[in-house]
Amino acid sequence: MTDFYIDPEDIISDFLRVRLTDPRARAEASETQTFTPAASATVITLVAPTTGSVSCVTGVTIDGSVTGAKKWQDYYWDYQNGTLTFFSAFAGTETVIVTYKYGTTNWIYSDKPDEELSATSFPRISLFNVANTGKRVGNYEAPIQGNPLIQIDVWVKDGYVPTIDSRKYSNNYLTRYLGNQITKAFEKYESDLFPLLYDYEMTSGPRTAPYSEEYQAFHSIVEISVNGLEIGRIEV
Repeated sequence: MTDFYIDPEDIISDFLRVRLTDPRARAEASETQTFTPAASATVITLVAPTTGSVSCVTGVTIDGSVTGAKKWQDYYWDYQNGTLTFFSAFAGTETVIVTYKYGTTNWIYSDKPDEELSATSFPRISLFNVANTGKRVGNYEAPIQGNPLIQIDVWVKDGYVPTIDSRKYSNNYLTRYLGNQITKAFEKYESDLFPLLYDYEMTSGPRTAPYSEEYQAFHSIVEISVNGLEIGRIEV
């Protein structure tokens, strides 16, 4: 058995990178790479894109299959190392096409910034795990079902006014717009998270939070809860 360790915040930040569109288009370019893995191979390593770095994998097809391979169900995506590890070995005859977003920088993160942020670092979305209760779903040998509560913070720089679908948004109007895009993504595409996370519930819809004097930024919060077995790892 092989264990892959990944926090729910990382799973959800990847999900949001796939399903949301950055008003600044910092990592919205799309590119594909084609691979012919050797027999018994399980790992595909992406080649660095034409510019910048990979933000998220948006699709994988094998031999032209419409359904393709499903993230977290058929393969594990390691953003840090740019690798896809498939849970079943290849026969050596397949053609695998990986589609991904890339760009100069991301805008959705599962941790706090480790450097001073500039004006172009906004809008910015960050996530952290507020709580993670759990219960055993059966006898003493049964797995634990975790219930992470995730806070999603949306930050918009004072004075930034993008035009989205012919409408101008700024300040808390923009933070709430992005917050509504987050809730829409969960409502429409929750299946992207399965089997690692499921049973999404909106604990709090987009609400205005205090203005940040440090960043000179407007702020809104979305809170969600999800369930999952063996939270923090994948066992295959």
